[in-house]
Amino acid sequence: MAKTKSETSAASSGKRAPKPVNPVVNLYLIAYNWASFAAWGYVLLQTSKTLLETGNDYTKVYAVIGDQLVWVQTAALLEVFHSLFGFVKSPVGTTAMQVASRLLLVWGVCTLFPVPEVRSYWAFTTMTIAWSITECIRYAYYALNLVNLGPSWLIWCRYTFFYILYPVGAGSEAIEIYQSLPFAHSIHPGYYYFLCAMICIYPPGFFVMYTHMMGQRKRYLGPAKPKKSE
Repeated sequence: MAKTKSETSAASSGKRAPKPVNPVVNLYLIAYNWASFAAWGYVLLQTSKTLLETGNDYTKVYAVIGDQLVWVQTAALLEVFHSLFGFVKSPVGTTAMQVASRLLLVWGVCTLFPVPEVRSYWAFTTMTIAWSITECIRYAYYALNLVNLGPSWLIWCRYTFFYILYPVGAGSEAIEIYQSLPFAHSIHPGYYYFLCAMICIYPPGFFVMYTHMMGQRKRYLGPAKPKKSE
């Protein structure tokens, strides 16, 4: 059987030919990403609508969107399995840690402590908005890349909006955890100290993620390298 052009090129360069794309997996990932985009878009829309209708009363946001946020974020557990089964190239450990940190917020803080100090605090709203915008951009970017489309404006948004969204999101998460500390102590001292440890982890964790995204921005949006003359 004759080799394809890509296989011949890969062989001559000493590299393996790229693994063929499974069309069923590709179709599933496209559907998953667009469904996730729609779900996060709904969360963002309802949050914005609530703020507009109540004159920016952030204390009303959880009552409108809290349950939906929990389940939309919980659905992201599928992404751990996507990495585990090789559907995507993301490292399993990194993906699991990112998903787990969000699940801690929606289940271990906002759901576990149904008190105004947590659910009606302004940080819940800013966290929700930051998450929603980030995820709408991310899922649209992934879905379009799966069909070899990548509008330059969307790439710019993905690697620029994080400058604001990451500090707002991470800061709001840490504040929400801090707000829950008195109630965590009443449940069990061990959980209280666990949440304290999580707050301490946020600054170095944020630094790693922020600088990583800065590197990614330079990679994807940096000036084009001049071609070498042959």
